Parts: sequence; C-alpha cells; structure tokens
Amino acid sequence: MHAFVISGIQSGTGKTSISIAITAAIMRRNLKVQPFKVGPDFIDPSHYSFCEWAVNLDSFMMDEDGVRRSFSKWMNGKDVGIIEGVMGLFDGYRLSTFSSTSHIAKILNLPVILVMDVKAMSLSALALFEGFRNFDRGLNIAGVIFNNATRFHQKLKRVFEERGYRVFGVVPKSEILEMESRHLGLHLGMEVDRDVNALAEFAEEHIDLDGILEVSEIHNEFYKVEKDFEENGNLRIGIPFDQAFSFYYRDNLDVLKKIGRLEFFSPLKGERVDCDVYYIGGGYPELYEFPDFLKFIKKEALDEKPVYAECGGMMVLARSLESEETRRKMAGVLDIDIVFTKKLQALGYVKGEIINENPFFDTGFRGHEFHYSYAIPDSDMRFAFRTDGRGIDNGLDGALAYNTLAGYSHIHFYSTKFLPELREKV
Repeated sequence: MHAFVISGIQSGTGKTSISIAITAAIMRRNLKVQPFKVGPDFIDPSHYSFCEWAVNLDSFMMDEDGVRRSFSKWMNGKDVGIIEGVMGLFDGYRLSTFSSTSHIAKILNLPVILVMDVKAMSLSALALFEGFRNFDRGLNIAGVIFNNATRFHQKLKRVFEERGYRVFGVVPKSEILEMESRHLGLHLGMEVDRDVNALAEFAEEHIDLDGILEVSEIHNEFYKVEKDFEENGNLRIGIPFDQAFSFYYRDNLDVLKKIGRLEFFSPLKGERVDCDVYYIGGGYPELYEFPDFLKFIKKEALDEKPVYAECGGMMVLARSLESEETRRKMAGVLDIDIVFTKKLQALGYVKGEIINENPFFDTGFRGHEFHYSYAIPDSDMRFAFRTDGRGIDNGLDGALAYNTLAGYSHIHFYSTKFLPELREKV
C-alpha cells in the first residue's frame, strides 16, 4: 500500500491540477486509488469524480482520531492514497500548524511532496525549499515537483539533486492542467469536461511516478476498519445532488447511513423523492432556478417532516434571494431574506453550541462557514445554535421553523451526535 501528501508552498501553486494528473496516471496503471483533501473544502474533492470523490480530512472538525479512522476506512481495499493539501504546507488554524496539511501528514505519518511554482525563479527555489524542510524537521518532506517550469529548470533540478533532494517532476505550463474558477473557488468537477487519458499521459511524461511510489510505501498501523454501514430501510433520507447542490462530506453521508437509506435526486432535472427526512447541502443555488423543487420542499417542511439545510440549502428555504441583478422568491419556509454580494461575508472554522431544542442535533459541533451572502432574519426568528462565527445573525445560527433546521454552518457529523429520538419523529 502507498500513500502520500501533495502540498503547496501557498495557494495557487497548482497542487490540485498536479494531484489530479497523478491520480489519473496511477489509475491507468490499474491501481485502486483513493483521493483525499485536507481541510473543509467541498469543491476540490469533486474534481476527482473520474476516480471517486475525495474524502475530506480535517483535524479541527474531526479531531486526530477522526482523521485516522476516516483514512483507515476509505483506504480499505485500495492500493494508493493521494492526499491533496490545503493552502500552504504549514497554514493552519489561527496562525498555527494545527489542522494544516503538515498536521495531517504527521497524524498519518505520511511523506510530503511539495509543489512549487518556479515561474521566474532560479536558486531562490532551493532556498525556499530548504526553509520548508527546516521549519519542522519532524515532517518527512520527501521531495519537490516544479510547476510552470521551463527547460532551464532541468538545470535547477540537478542543483537540487546535488544537495540530495528528490525532484519528482519538472512540469511545464499546459492547457491540460488549467482549471476555471468562480466566486467560491474552482468550477465543480461535474462541470468540467476533462480528458483523463490526456492527463495521465501528461503526468507519465513529466512526473516521476515510480519515484513517488517508491518513497510512499506505508506500513501504518491503521484503525480497525469498520464494516460498511448497513442502510436502515425504515427511514428514507432525501438528498438533492446536482450542480446546484453538491457540498456534502463523504463521511457525513456515511454517518447518515446509520440512520436510514439515502435517496439522491436532482432538482435541476425536476426529480423529487418522497422521503421521511431531507438533508439539503450547499452549492450554487443562486446560479439556477428550480421552481418545482421550491414548491415540493415547502410542502414537505410545512407537513412537519424534518429538514436540515446548510448554507446554500438554507438560502433555498429562505423567503427571498436578492442579488445585484434580480430578486427571486424562494421556498419561504424561513422568515429570512438573503442578500447575495460580490464580497466575501464569512470564511473560517466555527464551533457551535446548542441553545434551543432542534429536530436533529443533541450536542455542540465543529464546522466551517464560507459564503458571499448575508441573511436578514425577522426579529422573532428562533435559533438552535450559538457559534463563534458570523452565522445568520451575529453568531446565532440554525434557524428553526416547523420541523426544519437551517444555517450557514457546514457541520461535520464526526463532531456531533444526532438526537436518539430522530427516528421517532418521522
């Protein structure tokens, strides 16, 4: 078994593109690959869907034991684990290395391959690399990949190798690796027409895959792998999933399998499923219209079926959604109006505590916020949570109405517990 971390010296070095190309190439060798993503990001994991969606590893939301448990579970039966980092190698929670890429690498005892954008750099790249190596000598930085390189950087590769450092790739700028972005980050993987074979060929040509596999053989003592969760057929959980709704942690979905049977459907295709409970994740609902789904989910909510919604899902349940271009009516389950802006309104980890009874959660939680909109709730709105983030109203989050709970916080289910009586409420 092999596993390694692909990290950058900062955001924008090309680690996502490099990781995806390596994944494609290793898959073409008929090896079973499991991709992972450090941090709370929902978008980058979708770009591995040609393999399977990446699993998030986040020590803030999951704690260290949760990271080990998740890694062990998803690596069961796989040959290679590829962990894409977040931001720069040491960028973690509140100017610490906690919950950084380096923290995840140390929790799992895995080697790190550093991606460096060497455009307009020569020997300074060596100084930078040695600075990263010396910052934490307990971390195994196995080598480097040069990105946006030119023929000159073959000479720089020899300089690195004379110092005893492995250079696993000299990767030129290429349209094959380019990825488009929008306000929350990259476009979703399902929106990209990717030539996986071309990616694999590109990686084979410019990246030393044999060398990476050589240094990444692991003999970790994994957690005892849990058996696949058996779905409980007595409870049907409806989950909208398409380009408008795709922000779900894979571990969250597995946790839900302990409660019931997951039923996925696409509002954009006009699909509806009659379920006992609904979980509406985030995504890009502001970019699409789905009037039939608005009517459907309003009826389900007013019928007192439990509905849990996060961020974009909460926006769907609001009264209205306003942007510079238009004002749209939404489902109207919550007495809240949403204003979408071009300015980032909240970004960061959050801790939350329960302040009012709600239909889903029994304990506090950890999660994160990332949104360009803000909410205007009516003055009598009741809230389930108090967080150390922005939330809906100055740290108050988790709006309550009927049997519906909705907020800006993306909660990781490893950090909380569902009400034991959830089944009894449906």
